[in-house]
Amino acid sequence: MTEKIRQQIARLESFSKRGESYSDGHGRYGWRNPIREDTGPLLTALTLAASPARVLEIGTAHGLSALYLVSGMPVGSVLQTIEFDEAVAVDTQRRMDACGAPVQVRCGEALQVIGTLKGRFDLVFFDAQKDQYLPQLLALVAQGRVGPGTLLLADNVVDRQAECGPFLDWIAENGLQHQVIPTACGLLVAKMH
Repeated sequence: MTEKIRQQIARLESFSKRGESYSDGHGRYGWRNPIREDTGPLLTALTLAASPARVLEIGTAHGLSALYLVSGMPVGSVLQTIEFDEAVAVDTQRRMDACGAPVQVRCGEALQVIGTLKGRFDLVFFDAQKDQYLPQLLALVAQGRVGPGTLLLADNVVDRQAECGPFLDWIAENGLQHQVIPTACGLLVAKMH
């Protein structure tokens, strides 16, 4: 982890963990909530262990989780991350560029952006609308963007379990090896087969 990335993580960790509401200016509202203090180091460790060349994050916000993911990625790897709010996406891309993080922020509705992605991802981190985890995963599967060996990470599977229910059911019904790490919000770790 470079010093610039370490400094940016410290800055973003100082932001309120209570989250913030947002609007896209077209009547769509949402809630942006940063990962908890116990989740970031786990993201780094899991990414380091997986050694992924291509990483996808769904739900960028200000880029805290992206920086933790980048901190565990091998040199030469790239992270693509999807952020719905254009102003936040632009600001976060500037932040990533300023600290030299290999991150490409893609702006738009996650399912639409997923339809434009190319190639297969070795690791996917879900952290946007919880009731959209399953549709997003199914779109990635249908388009061949994930496959055997892809590591799936998903935040908030305990504190937002009702919303994540269909996603968690699909993981279990399809026999994916998985574990929920008891972080403050619950972090799912699963491997595609």
